[in-house]
Amino acid sequence: MGASGVLFVSGPVTDDQDTFEPLNKNDFSVGIPVFRIKREVADQILTIARATTAALEKKLNNSRKPLGFSTDIILNGIAEIAREESATRNVAMIMPGTDEKLKNEYIVFGAHFDHLGLGGPGSSSRAVDTTGVHHGADDNASGVAMMLELAEKFAKTKDSHKRSIVCIGFSGEEMGLLGSKYFTENPGLDLKKVNAMINLDMVGRLRETKVLQVSGVGTAEGFRQKVLSISDTSVIKLALSDEGYGPSDHSAFYGKNIPVLFYTTGAHLDYHTPNDVADSINYDGMVTISSLVYSMGHDLSTSSERLKFMEAGPVAEQARPARRKGVTLGIMPDFAGNIKNGLRADFVTPGKPAALGGMKKGDIITSINGKPVNNIQDYMFRMGQLKHGETISVEVLRDGKVEVLLIQL
Repeated sequence: MGASGVLFVSGPVTDDQDTFEPLNKNDFSVGIPVFRIKREVADQILTIARATTAALEKKLNNSRKPLGFSTDIILNGIAEIAREESATRNVAMIMPGTDEKLKNEYIVFGAHFDHLGLGGPGSSSRAVDTTGVHHGADDNASGVAMMLELAEKFAKTKDSHKRSIVCIGFSGEEMGLLGSKYFTENPGLDLKKVNAMINLDMVGRLRETKVLQVSGVGTAEGFRQKVLSISDTSVIKLALSDEGYGPSDHSAFYGKNIPVLFYTTGAHLDYHTPNDVADSINYDGMVTISSLVYSMGHDLSTSSERLKFMEAGPVAEQARPARRKGVTLGIMPDFAGNIKNGLRADFVTPGKPAALGGMKKGDIITSINGKPVNNIQDYMFRMGQLKHGETISVEVLRDGKVEVLLIQL
């Protein structure tokens, strides 16, 4: 409606102490200044309208109807969110391959080593009212432990890998794949020579059903058949999915046209709570899974033929922030925010509005209907204002040139 700013105030019934709510890491600007003001300040603004915060609160609570009027007061102010940032690191190692030619190609094993700390607001903890150590034994100490065991086995087993093997512990996964996104943007090796990436995330809760979930089997020609042929399905059952995108670090590699496999035993009631502890890990199950993953890694690192990448999914948008209801473009946005002053489309789903309107993977969205899009928050805010059937203009930056797309939602 053209608002230039927002002033928030609490009435005495809602908050008798008139306390300010703390910001958390998920609070971002949506393009206009927003202030939280004390009741004393609000009442001064309302004086000319012969109103008070308490009186307005009472009237609104009784009527349950919107109320609006003009105070004819002009306010000047500046709002800024100062984000505190901390440095963190990915941890990587490489084992050179034994073949003179193939050692210049790579198999990447990855597992994230960050978790939720003490939980609390903005941490994505499912125990919303609890602050306490979130141990993360399954998510993802299990994946890191398995990656280290695999590294040791490859190192000690003769002729186990003709291609070089890279093992990476990613940081910042819980905040939006920050570590894996950073690595794929700043790899230190030629990503075109990565034959495959294997991601281990929550592999410590193999149930009595012996079902192991494996995603990404559609990201390379013949991948599904290879996974099935190498796995002993009498020991472990596989639940296979073609899609290369998902809520973990393999997505960053799939976005760079690299075949991926994502191994996981799946979510459980202790997920993202303080109850994800070491005593709940199925260690025998981890041994079984590790043996299966080793066989796959050995095959991928010794086969003379390279995998041929295939696009597979996503069937629907996989969202790190809470999934929005309403209209969508049909893209996988760059949630890590690697691009400044815009939002990159890391994947464009065939048959969805963005693809039908001409958007391509890698396009950087800079505005929707002439209104700027500087980050994921701007994008979600703009999309939240749109309706099904509406035709919108989307400006994108493609290969350094501005393109304007007309997209029907």
